[in-house]
Amino acid sequence: MSYLKALMAFIELHPTLAYAAISLVALSESLAVIGLVIPGTVIMFGIGTLVATGSLALKPVLLLAAVGAIAGDGISYWLGHHYQEKLKGVWPFSRYPGILKNGETFFLRHGGKSVLFGRFVGPVRPVIPVVVGILGMHPLKFAIVNVCSAIGWAFVYILPGVFFGTSLALAGTVSSRLAVLLFVIIVSLWGFIWLGRKVTAFVVKLGPAFFAALKHWAQIETPVPGRTRRAKDLFAYLFLRRQGEELFLAFLVILLLGTLWGFLGVLQDVLAKDPLVAADEAIYNLFQSLRTSWTDHFMVIVTEFGDYFVLICLSVSLSALLLFKRCIRTAIFFITAALGGFLGVQLLKELIHVPRPITLYHGASAYGFPSGHTTMSVIFFGFLAIILSPGLSHKRRWGLFTTVLFISFAMATSRLYLGAHWLSDVLGGFLIGSSWTALLGISSLKGPTEPIPRRLLMGAVLFVLLFAGGWNVSRHLQKDLAIYAPQHPVRSLSRRQWLAAGWRELPSWRIDLAGEREQPLTIQGEGSPQALAEALSHEGWQIPPSLTLKSFLGMFSPDTPIEKLPVLPRLHDGLMESLQFFYHENGQRWVLRLWPTFFRIADGKPLFVGTVEAQERRSLTGLITAALDTGEYDRALEKLNRVILDAFTLERVRRPSDEIRSDRGKHSVGWTGIVFLLWKNTEPPQE
Repeated sequence: MSYLKALMAFIELHPTLAYAAISLVALSESLAVIGLVIPGTVIMFGIGTLVATGSLALKPVLLLAAVGAIAGDGISYWLGHHYQEKLKGVWPFSRYPGILKNGETFFLRHGGKSVLFGRFVGPVRPVIPVVVGILGMHPLKFAIVNVCSAIGWAFVYILPGVFFGTSLALAGTVSSRLAVLLFVIIVSLWGFIWLGRKVTAFVVKLGPAFFAALKHWAQIETPVPGRTRRAKDLFAYLFLRRQGEELFLAFLVILLLGTLWGFLGVLQDVLAKDPLVAADEAIYNLFQSLRTSWTDHFMVIVTEFGDYFVLICLSVSLSALLLFKRCIRTAIFFITAALGGFLGVQLLKELIHVPRPITLYHGASAYGFPSGHTTMSVIFFGFLAIILSPGLSHKRRWGLFTTVLFISFAMATSRLYLGAHWLSDVLGGFLIGSSWTALLGISSLKGPTEPIPRRLLMGAVLFVLLFAGGWNVSRHLQKDLAIYAPQHPVRSLSRRQWLAAGWRELPSWRIDLAGEREQPLTIQGEGSPQALAEALSHEGWQIPPSLTLKSFLGMFSPDTPIEKLPVLPRLHDGLMESLQFFYHENGQRWVLRLWPTFFRIADGKPLFVGTVEAQERRSLTGLITAALDTGEYDRALEKLNRVILDAFTLERVRRPSDEIRSDRGKHSVGWTGIVFLLWKNTEPPQE
């Protein structure tokens, strides 16, 4: 996130360089050969999201992107038109003649329209202008199609990023840190998919030759320094003892290193109580707020299929089957994987001592980190996929690992949904389970090959899973439904305790799903939020308009008054608001939001927390109009104070300075730490 902020700050300081870079990227993306290695789609999409932040203006971006694309295709056309057939003898066309051949085939199929169509087809986009230049397309005809297609290309490639970025800006009003997190996740996923496709194609094509060269390097007998000798020995151990599985072994090595690094990162966050731990509670509360009876039944059944009883039955059955088929070595590794995983999970639970969200078990199992269900599902099904993989095609092999990922995801989701684990527990379980599986997979592939009865193993897995899992569900479903029933630990205070110091125990900031502080919670109240709503309604405050199709379309009009704009929802620790009210005057809107807590006054009245914010109408990228928080929380509190004096007793308290610092800077904006404590003024304080 700091990198994103730094990028935006750089753009604001150097707008000329930013716009020049956009034109240069568009030119490079359309340039012959160079465009083949430039991820233009991802870059243009990212530029569109920057437009949505306001760092770049939309019209200049579209214009410069189109100009760069026109210039790139123009240069490529000139190269083909000027050098003609000579280009075929120039690298890289001389080394890879198929590049031009594919372009010629595309041109012969579509004729002059190929310049227009080719602009949007990745593999031939940078080659078509060269081909049409070689084949003698008239310059004027090319120029007309080039200009038209470049304009369309700029809109098609940039506007989706603008709309996406605008949606993130709207999401940012709900949770700005979560919006940035979503941006990073989605763009990273997109880039990962693009890079994965490119790398896979590259490895499949050049991998064998690459490993042959490394094999020659490792086997050549020449005097080398000690480190180089050790590197040769390690490479020979990993990749030269199992011919034909070099790429698969490389995948397992990368998986081992990546997941081990990820586990250590999660472990560091857990021990240091970093934002991931704050996100734990938000995710927990979110899942608990989504629970229904039928989904409880479904998730309990899923989690029961991952119980140790089912996994023990699977492990014993498959180990016995492997021993019966004389796959002794594979059976030993399989038993090692299962036992090592179980003992490792118990050891980590004892050492780290992270309590579960709810009390479920005793002993080491009372602790949550890492999730045993998640860890063991990854180990069992992951190692099964590894021993079934040798000799399979790439498509079937990746299908196996996709299935493992789906099973692990389902198991982890069931544990989160039922409140049995924190998010950090299931992340830690998935990562450490993957590390252990990859390590044993590498070791198992180093030895002699054993004929694995694939169909028999898969049949046995399905049979035992259905039999043992079905029996486990039939015996324990009702009991487990009661065990995993929603639990909300409640803390009781007397009103006097609450007013004296208990208010400090309630949260001071609204926490989003990313575990970050977003807004100060400037209100605490006793009783039902509806009592406050009645008092406000007498003073002209209103329930905000819901997000209907009409109100949504109104956000696209710059003339929509602020009172007609929807009040976008906000989560606090995964909980939805229990009350929204607003008041508007002079083009400004005050919005009151209240959330429930797990605190109660001694006579049973609940305590709620909330905030009141000042909003003003703003345009996002010139496309959408929204009401955004100005950050003037003290002024908004005074607005509220003027309308509730007759109905509520109010006591002002102040948070200490260390509690009013936000995650966005050293000090919060527009809040001096004031908190209103409210209760109905008809009742005297309780003892």
